[in-house]
Amino acid sequence: MSVIYEPQGRAREYAHLAVNLYGSIGPDGKEYPAGCVHGCTYCYVPDFMHIPREIFHGDVRPRRDILKRLRKDAPKFAGTDKRVLLCFACDPYQPLPPERDVTRAAIEILREFDIPFQILTKGGLRAARDFDLYGPNDAFATTLTFFGDMTSLKGEPGAALSSGRIAAIKMARRMGIQTWASLEPVVTPMASWQLIRRTADCVDLFKIGKLNHRKSETDWRAFGIRAIELCEKYGVPYTIKADLAKYLDGIEFHNTDTRSIKRNGR
Repeated sequence: MSVIYEPQGRAREYAHLAVNLYGSIGPDGKEYPAGCVHGCTYCYVPDFMHIPREIFHGDVRPRRDILKRLRKDAPKFAGTDKRVLLCFACDPYQPLPPERDVTRAAIEILREFDIPFQILTKGGLRAARDFDLYGPNDAFATTLTFFGDMTSLKGEPGAALSSGRIAAIKMARRMGIQTWASLEPVVTPMASWQLIRRTADCVDLFKIGKLNHRKSETDWRAFGIRAIELCEKYGVPYTIKADLAKYLDGIEFHNTDTRSIKRNGR
């Protein structure tokens, strides 16, 4: 079974291709295909993939033979114009022991076969160690949820703080790497608006969604209208995800798609 796969549903709005590098191990030794120690309170993956939450956030390690399987898949996608996203069901920059870290090796395989990639992480400056591997067709992205470090620590206890994620994306931009930010989930609309203002100078694209899988009293239409106003005020391209777009009937907005690159004038 291929480890480079075509996402479906909501995930397809982020990428045409993806690979998940890390899984988790249960106390009985059973292997699960996803895992992340960030412990985000809003994470939908354990329920979606039917993995007990304590296991999903527990003993995380690379999926079995992931690099071997990635190298086997890579020739089939060599020269593609579709960026491969790392990762949906885990985070490529978790605070794991060095012997369990395969992200840099995975990126090197993608580069070897001329496969463009995009990283989506809450790992903050942990990701900076691999910025030297990025080419002109690759992109770095971070998920921005909470504006302050204390709320970030409470809602995403194992992830990099909000300030660390902003520092990472600023560094990437200074190095000439294409950047984008995911404003999803939107836990507090005010925080997401503040994050747009804070990062408009270092983000090439905002991908804006809402809060899913949990109840919310948010006026999503008002949130979306203000988010669009801010992006247009600061001149930053954006994409409104389908779940939010449903609340914006009659509102004009422009979506920018960066899931693919242009090769040979295509």
